[in-house]
Amino acid sequence: MRLTTQNQNMDIRNYIGISSLSEERKNPLIWAIIFLIVFFCGLILGSEIQKILNPGLKMGWGQDIVSIIAIILLAFIFKAPKQLLALEKPKHKNWLKYTIIIGVVIAFWNFTNQILSSDPNFNRGLEYYLFELTMPSIAEEIGLRGAVLGFLLYYAKQSKSSNAKIWVIIAILSMLFGVAHLLYAESFVEGFKIFLMTFSAGLGLSWLRIKTGSIFPGIIAHSIMNVFDNILGCLIW
Repeated sequence: MRLTTQNQNMDIRNYIGISSLSEERKNPLIWAIIFLIVFFCGLILGSEIQKILNPGLKMGWGQDIVSIIAIILLAFIFKAPKQLLALEKPKHKNWLKYTIIIGVVIAFWNFTNQILSSDPNFNRGLEYYLFELTMPSIAEEIGLRGAVLGFLLYYAKQSKSSNAKIWVIIAILSMLFGVAHLLYAESFVEGFKIFLMTFSAGLGLSWLRIKTGSIFPGIIAHSIMNVFDNILGCLIW
């Protein structure tokens, strides 16, 4: 009996983020691809708008703001958009513990990579911290783990996908998340490190969204990943 219960707890199909889905979504795979395209088009458009307006900001505020707006506006043409984007209160009692663990582990990984690099840089300005605490975590969680993964989870539930198939879906989305961050790499070795870290972060954040039935823990964990390593570096380096 205990073994059966443990197996059920480890089956991702029984997690709140999948089991609580109640709406019937038509063509969820197609819509997942459309939202993925809209997300990246929003990033490109927002970046160009910021260049034209030239507000004197160093960080990519425009790309994330436009992407967030585009995803939310498109999501609200569907029934139960909050359920789709997982803009709901976390439904797991240990959500805060999981959030902190995932955020801190990835942040320490990033901190270690910076320490081992030839030129570690922990001296960031105020704009960097304000941006990294808000924009990337909100945009990427709403766009990728909210809308795109949301439709993929509807597909998984409606097609009665196996546990293994759902993990493959998560891995593919996490790979795309990792590849998207290779734009910042200046060498193959650096790119490989960035990919491993962001791919692992994608796995952790996707699991957190499914485990808790909400993207809010992912937003918090993502923000921790983005700034905790630099704060730690400023304190001890």
